[in-house]
Amino acid sequence: MKKNYFMVCERCGGRLESFKEGSAQGLRCADCGWSVVTTHISGIKVDETKYEVSCSGDYKNEAHIRAVSEVTGYNFLTSRKTLQNGISLVFTGQAMEILQVRNTLVSAELDFTIEPEFNWT
Repeated sequence: MKKNYFMVCERCGGRLESFKEGSAQGLRCADCGWSVVTTHISGIKVDETKYEVSCSGDYKNEAHIRAVSEVTGYNFLTSRKTLQNGISLVFTGQAMEILQVRNTLVSAELDFTIEPEFNWT
């Protein structure tokens, strides 16, 4: 026979439920609200590595040009020239920023590389 084990509140004896909200996680009593909390910061948020993103794409494809514009902050014409040059460095930054850039390039179906290896996908 399998038993269910659960923790009980030290204040009222009620059942404790686990929770995770943003960077906080812990246990909370369903009856009286007593809780114990700690922080959990995702590794991507503390990764201080400087990453470089390079990409290439079709300079005639509007979605490619707009994605490069979004990532670089360049205007439309400059972004098109960037794509005409072949593989170009379009962004340098830390992991949280790189993840956003990566998602932008993926959604536009651009070819890109991230150096050093980026493991936060």
